[in-house]
Amino acid sequence: MENLLNLEKIEENTDFVKEKLFTEIQFNILKKKLRKIPLNSNEKTYYYKFIKPKIKTMMTFFNINKNNICGEEYILKDRLKETTELIKKLEKKYKHKKILISGSFLFNKNYDDIDVFIFTKYSKEDYIKAKIHITFLQEATLNSLFFNSLSKISISNFAYTQKTEFDISMNDVLQTYELLVNSVLNKEEYEKSLRDFILKTEFISKKVILNPKQLFYIKEKMMHGKIDVLSNTLVNSLTLAYNKSLLKKNLKTHINDYKKLLLDYKCAENLRVYINTYSEAINLAT
Repeated sequence: MENLLNLEKIEENTDFVKEKLFTEIQFNILKKKLRKIPLNSNEKTYYYKFIKPKIKTMMTFFNINKNNICGEEYILKDRLKETTELIKKLEKKYKHKKILISGSFLFNKNYDDIDVFIFTKYSKEDYIKAKIHITFLQEATLNSLFFNSLSKISISNFAYTQKTEFDISMNDVLQTYELLVNSVLNKEEYEKSLRDFILKTEFISKKVILNPKQLFYIKEKMMHGKIDVLSNTLVNSLTLAYNKSLLKKNLKTHINDYKKLLLDYKCAENLRVYINTYSEAINLAT
């Protein structure tokens, strides 16, 4: 239940909360609890006797579900119930953890697996059991473009504030593109790299954070792995997103570096792709 309370919103409305809902002592204990600071025995008594029952009553009165549902208009009705039951089961195994379910399972009749994200302080190895794909993410991910995309259509056991601004550098976009091209050329698994590439190029060029359904359909169209499609997407995004003089300066540096590398690695197809793509972006920006 505490996961559904947003500390940031509570602090923004301090005067109202203290005046209408909680005493000064209760309010400070609630903030301490939400910050996950251990309570002493006296504070625990206050919390469980006075604060938690009041929160529970308010949630019942306003018909607030135990789970946080975003993008409900996109979620298939039968999947809503199934996902709620799954979160209940997962909460027994991963006690006090933030759990979020997203992906095509929620909005597509046909799906490969159920994407479950569990947020932890430390890195853990992901695993797949039956059709459930468990991915462990560190809590810092909550501030990422990736999280703010997948959470647009999701069911979780915690509240969060959606971000709309992200600082994505040109070099970050170029690195994502290069890793993707390299994976395609080497016939490696590249779905995750493609997802990151689409998210970043859409955001820098249009300031749009795609929801999982939008991302799914764009990704499906680009999964054939044609390099020219990826390169054209990058060229157009770069020219729309960045200052022309800065863009040309940065890309010329990359081109010169890769031309030098080609002297030693003459068969490196990926280097030729980078050079050609960046040259096209410079021509378009001129």
